[in-house]
Amino acid sequence: MPAFPNSSARAARTSGSKTFTKETDTLDGWFDSGSSHFAVLEGKENLKWPADLYLEGADQYRGWFQSSLLTAVGAGGKAQAPYKTVLTHGWVVDGEGKAMHKSLGNSISPSDVIPKYGAELVRLWVASADYQVDVRVSDPIFKQLSDSYRKIRNTIRILIANLYDFNPDTDAVAETDLLDIDRWLLSKTNDLVKELRASYEAFEFHAVAHEVGNFCSNELSKLYIDITKDRLYTEATAGKLRRAAQTTVYRVLSALIRLVAPILAFTAEETWQAMPHTSGDKKESVFLNDLPAYDEALTYSELRKHYDKLFYIRDDVMKALELARAEKQVGKSLDAKITLYPKDAEQKALLASFEGDLPTIFIVSQCAFGEGKAPENAHTEGESGLGVLVEPADGCKCDRCWGYFVKGKHTEDGGFLCPRCQSVLGE
Repeated sequence: MPAFPNSSARAARTSGSKTFTKETDTLDGWFDSGSSHFAVLEGKENLKWPADLYLEGADQYRGWFQSSLLTAVGAGGKAQAPYKTVLTHGWVVDGEGKAMHKSLGNSISPSDVIPKYGAELVRLWVASADYQVDVRVSDPIFKQLSDSYRKIRNTIRILIANLYDFNPDTDAVAETDLLDIDRWLLSKTNDLVKELRASYEAFEFHAVAHEVGNFCSNELSKLYIDITKDRLYTEATAGKLRRAAQTTVYRVLSALIRLVAPILAFTAEETWQAMPHTSGDKKESVFLNDLPAYDEALTYSELRKHYDKLFYIRDDVMKALELARAEKQVGKSLDAKITLYPKDAEQKALLASFEGDLPTIFIVSQCAFGEGKAPENAHTEGESGLGVLVEPADGCKCDRCWGYFVKGKHTEDGGFLCPRCQSVLGE
């Protein structure tokens, strides 16, 4: 006879059966689950006791976690817990923080979300949430996450697109041939490796998702990709300058893909199969390769501080160019020349140390320093205190690199080539 007649009646209505046999193999639910570590971990060649991790909801401190501890110490004669680490999570709630119930109509099933947003967005949602508290889910949250995912994916696409003719075994340049901005990015990537490995070890997956998104938006898209696209697109195909940028892009992409693989599995595997590899990589799958390791030799602390100070100022220059475009003074940033009015001697010395590279870093055709106070039509409202005067660039527009140059060559078909592009084309 079943122990609970009401339960039997309900089972009869749903199953169609009339006869039930009481299960006698279960001694006690908590005792059985608390003894599972003996059955699962002991006597297995590929497993070991104690477990590395027990993962459950926060209510299991007085449940499974405790019963497992009691059976290990009491029944097993063990002097330690059956787990090295305990990790707890909250519960999934709706966008307003309410518990999900079918009766309220606020429950959301993965089978409803995946066809609309894809499984990768579900992975990113899980990874980006602080699971130690209640986790909210709603359609607006997934729409916001889709923007974050699109930024990561598009950044990866740009990186891989610039490696179409690059073989890391034969085309990579030596460390001494890298430019300072290449070393700056490698140093930033090295820091990302250190931070993300620590976050993984601490099960702080939301920190991983957050830092990867920031890295793609700031260090890559906003700075390195924007600044080096001229070098990648217009320098000689096999020249050292272009190969140095490709070497940097490859090293960063390889590290980034292995770092995101645990939380963006499909994206990482898809990229790994499409990108070039060294002979030492396990090309079959990204998951057969180790996470990248932190390298003390890539710190470049002084160089990083130097560039970080410049990039703080760069924000104000880009804002001035944006305002000039809005006012129809110039079209693209390469249509402009800028005159800089530093706020003090320290800022002027910093800018002067980059003088030859400033047009490339600011993505303008010409850059000069002004004397005295910035004129009234200069942009002076930035946080750095730098005055920036934006004017149309001097000279003619190069048909190949789109920069403006005073010196160059007019071609027979009415075009114009700058001295660099002439050299690259062998003219």
